[in-house]
Amino acid sequence: MSLIFWTQAFLTALFAFFAYLILKRRSYLLISGFATRPMEEQEQLIENGYPQGVGRMFLFIAAGLLLLMPLGLTGFRYTFEVQMAFMMLMLFGGTIILSRREVPHKRKRARLTSVIMAVVVIGGIAVLLVTGARQPDVTFGGSAVEISGMYGEKIAYSDIRSAELLDTMPEIRYKENGFGFADYAKGRFSVEGHGSSLLFVDTKQSPILLIETADRPVFITGGNPEETESWHRKLDQRIR
Repeated sequence: MSLIFWTQAFLTALFAFFAYLILKRRSYLLISGFATRPMEEQEQLIENGYPQGVGRMFLFIAAGLLLLMPLGLTGFRYTFEVQMAFMMLMLFGGTIILSRREVPHKRKRARLTSVIMAVVVIGGIAVLLVTGARQPDVTFGGSAVEISGMYGEKIAYSDIRSAELLDTMPEIRYKENGFGFADYAKGRFSVEGHGSSLLFVDTKQSPILLIETADRPVFITGGNPEETESWHRKLDQRIR
């Protein structure tokens, strides 16, 4: 079983477990901020159905994550991404809806806080996705090639053992320290047959430039196949 599968299973079980504790065991103190409320507010929240709503939200998330898991068996490559998007949507959307069950004098502030958090987090994720999906800039200097952008690196020509074009990207086993979403991968990943590698790739592209260095393999793609091939020619001229 892959690391992603166990992550999916853990998140599903975690939300289901908290839903059970809240709905069946009435462990309302597990809800963030509930334990620090005055007793009068706690009683009013319970009467308004706030903690019960949180429990049902967790149960709905667990059920949704579980129902989405079989997508991975169909060959669909983005099951985990879809699950994370669903989880975020339910958490933020549910929190905004549940603000209506707050105590009257805190409803407006709770709703405003929830909306601001949703905008900041979702906006931050959107910026990260746009930045991560951007193709790297490659500069050929006098003594080294520099890959700029997220997880960029400067590689001396003397450290490069070979450079070749691959028709397809070898299987990416797991992420070590990097950004991976949909077809994009940047940072350090374990690659089948190459071990720990540095990636700047759009895996749906072909060809892919493989640079074997004294430190680790580097895989990179340009904005289009012609740019990748151009990088290979320039690099090949400098390391001969």
